[in-house]
Amino acid sequence: MKLDKPERIDYEQWLLRMGVKGGADHRLLQDMKQEEEKLLKAAVPQGIYRILAPDFLELKGNAIRKHLDGCHEIAVMGVTLGAAVDRLIRSSQIRDMASAVILDCGASVLIEQICDQFEEQMRQEAKGYLTGRYSPGYGDLPIETQDALIRVIDGPRKIGLTVNQSHIMIPRKSVTAILGISDHPVKGYLATCQECTLRDTCVLRKEGKNCAGI
Repeated sequence: MKLDKPERIDYEQWLLRMGVKGGADHRLLQDMKQEEEKLLKAAVPQGIYRILAPDFLELKGNAIRKHLDGCHEIAVMGVTLGAAVDRLIRSSQIRDMASAVILDCGASVLIEQICDQFEEQMRQEAKGYLTGRYSPGYGDLPIETQDALIRVIDGPRKIGLTVNQSHIMIPRKSVTAILGISDHPVKGYLATCQECTLRDTCVLRKEGKNCAGI
């Protein structure tokens, strides 16, 4: 289904994605505004989700099992900004790498904003309480899980979302995730650094932080 776009991209998160601390100068803000217009024009967000029994998918990893503890169903979601955003970023990489970085970071923030909106819609429609999103590659859930998630939501046919041999989604600015559904409020589980497959290369760890912002 087609999803609504926000009127603005979250500039605070956008600056964080670019590693800008202490605020942006006038020139950078002007550049972000120009790229924001391009992104919002190019983006054609679509999303889909499917409710399944928790044992429908073979999910590897201890953290995802803890995340889904107490849940009687799972929701598998997929959201994409569409191929035009990928083309916009690629063309900018040829002409102006600085612009490409701004675009790439802005698109990453935009897809998360749209996922948040879609997740809220799912919560309103769900017959139960939902955990937060848990995506392949997070914690010890293998990135290879991407293939199965896209298959069960019929991503290629429903929203034009596919996956390559390296388990990378196409279009690149896309998200798949698993949410648990329970008959009582559930918080889910935040994977520890030791459970994460990215612990050796994590930028947050190098800065003395983690996914919880601590």
